Amino acid sequence: MDILNWLYIKRQQLIRTEANNASTDLLVLGAEVPFTTRDDGYQSYAMPLINAIQSGNVGNTKHYTLDIAVTSSVTVDTTRGIIDILGMGSSAPLTPDPAYASSVGFFINNPDLDLTSVNRDNIYVQYSVYYAQTNDDNVIPHLIATGATPLGLGFNFYNANPAVAGANNWQGDVYVYFELYTIN
Repeated sequence: MDILNWLYIKRQQLIRTEANNASTDLLVLGAEVPFTTRDDGYQSYAMPLINAIQSGNVGNTKHYTLDIAVTSSVTVDTTRGIIDILGMGSSAPLTPDPAYASSVGFFINNPDLDLTSVNRDNIYVQYSVYYAQTNDDNVIPHLIATGATPLGLGFNFYNANPAVAGANNWQGDVYVYFELYTIN
């Protein structure tokens, strides 16, 4: 980038630590382009700050809903998201027993990702669970990734609490935050 631009910005005291207006403030960028009038090979450009922020967050976080009483698979179209899991505890097969005695599985499927067996070493996944307990609910949720399948990336919910199940186990709100992409 042209050093004279930076010197001008500093001299005019245009350096800010906060944006006044993200939609009108400009961010100066330097791009290497064929530029023969200067010897540094960079041309200065400006972009509205709001566009720079949004373009840097290509994989916007999106909210998804999975009713586990209806289906065990959720199809996503972003690399990051929050899945609101409904129906846990609505019937015996959907209620993991205490002390890891049983589990309830589900799949996250992103058709844009290569989840084939050849590419499994290139899959990056990060996830965390939020569970809001209700009265008489003693669940300690534990979520484990079980691997890539044709249905998507598999996960199993377990109840890590060794105590006898409470009357309202798994009736609270269950959310899974995920990041899922391939690194090839």
